[in-house]
Amino acid sequence: MNNRSVIDASKKSFLALKNPYHSVIKSFPEVINHFNESSADYRYVGIKNKKHIPHSLLNKLNKNGNYLLHTVDAYSLGGRAIDIALKNPISGRPMTGSSSGTAINVLVGINDLGIGTDGGGSVLAPAIAVNLFGFISNLIEEDHVKQFSNQSTDNISFTVSIGYMTRTFTEMQKAVDATFAEWNEIEYNTQDLTIFTLNTQKSNHTLSKLLPYNNITSLVHPDILGPREPLIEFLNSHLEKCAFLISEEGPIDYFGIGDTIIGHMGKETSLQQRLGKKGLVRVVNMANATAIVVPKKDFATGYVLICESTPAKIRAMLKSAEKLSLPPDELTHTYLANFCHYFPEEFI
Repeated sequence: MNNRSVIDASKKSFLALKNPYHSVIKSFPEVINHFNESSADYRYVGIKNKKHIPHSLLNKLNKNGNYLLHTVDAYSLGGRAIDIALKNPISGRPMTGSSSGTAINVLVGINDLGIGTDGGGSVLAPAIAVNLFGFISNLIEEDHVKQFSNQSTDNISFTVSIGYMTRTFTEMQKAVDATFAEWNEIEYNTQDLTIFTLNTQKSNHTLSKLLPYNNITSLVHPDILGPREPLIEFLNSHLEKCAFLISEEGPIDYFGIGDTIIGHMGKETSLQQRLGKKGLVRVVNMANATAIVVPKKDFATGYVLICESTPAKIRAMLKSAEKLSLPPDELTHTYLANFCHYFPEEFI
C-alpha cells in the first residue's frame, strides 16, 4: 500500500473524528491497521445505525471488494423523511432522511460507500438530495431483512430494503458486484430493451440520445407526488412489461419539505410536502422493486431507474445507468471534500 493511500485514509478518519456535520455516531480509525497487512486497495464504508444491516453483508463486501467498516452513521428520528437534526451540507436546509448521516458522510469524503435502509425512500431520496448515486434492492440480504416489519407514517406496512450510496457510478458498480458476485455469469440483454418513461417528449428526446434504444415509451401515470398506494399499483402493473422504468425527480427538499408529518397539517403544509418533489422514490421498496438513482447536474435532481428484482433486469438497468452517469460536481466536491477547509492553518 503506497503512502498516498495511507494519507488519504488518515484524512478520512480525522474528518470522521471531527464530525463537522454531526453525522457520525461512532468511528473506527483503527481500521487503518489493515493497510500494514496487505497491498489491497481498501475502501471505507459507513453504515446506518440500524439492526436491519447484518454483519454478513459487511463480511461479503470485505471479502469481495476490500471494504472496511469506518463509521456508524446518524439517521433521522423514527425514520422520518427529513432530519431536523442534520443539515444538507450543500443547501443548508434540513437534510433528507432517514439515511441522512450516511449520505452526508459519503458526500464529504469520510466514506467511499454508504449503506442505509430504505422503506419509503430513505436511501434513494437522501442520495438525490446531495447529488449522489443511490441503489436499493430487496435482494440484498433478503433472508435477514424479512424478519423486520415496519409501518410508514402514512400507515403502509413494508419490509425495508438495504441500499448503497456513492459519489461515482464506478464505486456503485464495484459495491453491487461485491454483493452479488454470483451474478457475473448471468446473461442480460442491452439490445432491443423496452423502456417505460414518465417524462415529457422533450425529456424523452434527451434520453434517446443518452440511451440509444429503439423502444422508449411514455406512460400515462398517476400523480407521482400524490398518495403512495396508486403509485405502488402503477409499478406493480408495469415493471413486468419493461426492462426498466425511468423518471426524473427533484429538486428533493429544496423548494419544499417532502415529509408526511408536516404535510398532513393543512393545505399549506400539504403543498410544502408536494414541493419536496419526492415521487416514485417513495414507493420503490414498497413495490418490492430494485432501483438506482443517477444524479443530474442540477442540484438535488436525478434520474430514477426502476426494475423488477431479477438479476438479468438489474444488470441491464445498471448498464443503462452507466450511460446516464456524470462525474461528481467539481466545485461541490472540491469544497466539501477539501481537507484543508476542516483543518485550516490557523493563527497560533
